[in-house]
Amino acid sequence: MSDVANAQITVSAVMDQLSENLRAAGLDESRKIAADIIAALLEVPRSWPSINRSVPLDQAIVKSANRAVDMLAKRAPFAYAVGVACFRHLNLVVDERVLIPRPETEVLVGEILDRMEAMGATAWGTAVDIGTGSGAIALSLAAEGKFDRVIATDASLDALAVARENCSRAAKVLRAPVDFRHGSLLAPLNVEKASVIVSNPPYVAFSEADALPSSVRDWEPPLALFSGHDGMRATAEIVRNGARHLTRGGLLALEVDERRASIVAEMMMGHGAYSNVGVRLDLAGRERFVFGSRL
Repeated sequence: MSDVANAQITVSAVMDQLSENLRAAGLDESRKIAADIIAALLEVPRSWPSINRSVPLDQAIVKSANRAVDMLAKRAPFAYAVGVACFRHLNLVVDERVLIPRPETEVLVGEILDRMEAMGATAWGTAVDIGTGSGAIALSLAAEGKFDRVIATDASLDALAVARENCSRAAKVLRAPVDFRHGSLLAPLNVEKASVIVSNPPYVAFSEADALPSSVRDWEPPLALFSGHDGMRATAEIVRNGARHLTRGGLLALEVDERRASIVAEMMMGHGAYSNVGVRLDLAGRERFVFGSRL
């Protein structure tokens, strides 16, 4: 592929060359993708490149754009190609060390914020995000909520490095400090109590790997995807041990496989420490979230 490599080249010229390279790689809608690459790298609205075609781009952006095309030609997910993903009000750094944040998880965060707001408290205590990955959930709760602090755990040191970078990028909008801790699931909490425990844990069974889209299976970190032979190991552990870390009335909020939401709800109801257990739908109307309150 040819590279665009001129410090003063315009948006229009860069889009032309990127589009040509994308077409050569067999990618459809190459012009649209080229514009999206530039918009993502500049962290501007998607319409910006088309409106500002005569604006010059510096060498760093052009180099990153060429790298993005090369990755897309290898069928990398778009977020990994450009190195950034939008999540609620945040622009997050992402790469192959972390799961790409999904719009569905934005719904989970919104539901938590709505529930906490409805309680009427002026201070919301501690929130815990189990398996934080890029930090999307933890940082959104710290930015939008009224928590005293947020604790974010992950078993992957690589993921925590990405999350800390995102925390630095979001520092100006955070209303609560975020404490990142290394360890498996709830282990880093010690004896601490929280008013909210939230997790989007791995929930794919090993046997289901072949059914995943190649953009997920071949690129996203297995530690963030797979959880035992039935996909339930991590979720079951959080339900089983989460209650002892929740304050009375505290909320457990889980994102789950749509095929297993009822199983998770039954598990929570059968535990004996949770009440008001319910399943909520995602943007596509699928059973995606399970909530319960600590008795």
